[in-house]
Amino acid sequence: MANKKFTEEEMNHLRASSYVLDVSPSIVHFTAEFKKKFWEAIITGKKPRDIVIEMGIDPDILGEIRINGLKGMIRNEVKAGKGFRDLDTYNKYLDGYITPEGRIKYLEQQLAYKDQEIEFLKKIVSLGREDSES
Repeated sequence: MANKKFTEEEMNHLRASSYVLDVSPSIVHFTAEFKKKFWEAIITGKKPRDIVIEMGIDPDILGEIRINGLKGMIRNEVKAGKGFRDLDTYNKYLDGYITPEGRIKYLEQQLAYKDQEIEFLKKIVSLGREDSES
């Protein structure tokens, strides 16, 4: 992961690309289509920076670390042989890697976390009632 955080202006510039699904100050989520085109260009011998430019994304916003990391991440998806993934296809991608037991453990953790959130919200509501009664 790159240490450089995106500014609001940079995030808006990235969001304007049809190849970007989501952006946070530290992460860019590209579409599966972007990854496919990126990989096809890598195979032909193009440099990652040049590919990003051709696809309408400012490489200076991404930075060299992210661009080179993107190449490695996409190469790993190719090696996995499950196609290119994005936010929409991520769960399908994981199906072959998470055992049923692992999935149950994950869901149990999520449920416990939701229970904590509910208890926290109940406390906030009850504190609000106490303040209004005073």
